[in-house]
Amino acid sequence: MSRLVIAALLALGLGEVVNPNKAPPDPRDYGADKIDVSAYPDDQQQRYPLFMQKCSKCHPAARAINSRFSTGEWKRYMKRMIRRPNSGINEEQAVEIYAFLKFYAEKQGGQ
Repeated sequence: MSRLVIAALLALGLGEVVNPNKAPPDPRDYGADKIDVSAYPDDQQQRYPLFMQKCSKCHPAARAINSRFSTGEWKRYMKRMIRRPNSGINEEQAVEIYAFLKFYAEKQGGQ
């Protein structure tokens, strides 16, 4: 099967088991799925696993990693995510995840 056909099937969700708790595929899902945080400050390195765990519960972590949101956009997005019934993100965790995403956005140039 050609790569184009496989990509189309995946985009349509035909190549994977449908999980009602997962968001449908998004182009950002196919980008980088990890961040090398080894040079990040200790507090950001400690927040990274929580970000990875919680953000990959409903969609691939790649979606967040490849979203070039500003700090303000991340703030709005996190408010939406904690309201989702299956996110499992409480207010304290949201603060920690947002702190990581804010740092990441600033590092990417997204004030």
